Amino acid sequence: MNWNKFGDLSILIIDDDQFTRELIDTILKRVPNITLYQASNGGEALDTMGNLKLDMIFLDLYMPKLDGQEFIEIIRKSSKFQTTPIVLITTDRLSKKNLSKIGANYYLTKPFDFQNFLRTVYSFFEQETLANES
Repeated sequence: MNWNKFGDLSILIIDDDQFTRELIDTILKRVPNITLYQASNGGEALDTMGNLKLDMIFLDLYMPKLDGQEFIEIIRKSSKFQTTPIVLITTDRLSKKNLSKIGANYYLTKPFDFQNFLRTVYSFFEQETLANES
């Protein structure tokens, strides 16, 4: 996998489960050109995002305070984050239609297949690159 072709990447991980955040963080830290940020809920994420330029957001769908769907509704109204790819972290299996309805691009089901996690994220970035080129 040639991660360098994507340049420097910034990713925000939003999940109320600290173990899940830390696990994703630990796996993604294997890629040298990724900067990672974490938030425990949608409200905290909004505060964290401020001046960041994010290349991808990993988002738990079910959280207290501000859940994933409410978070997406808020950030999709902002021109800055309107097209930022969102990967839902959920126990649900979602169709492309449901993803689109929620406002997300991809999803990963819990529990993750951690052996293939980096390959899956890499393929998400490849798909986004192809979509942006067309």
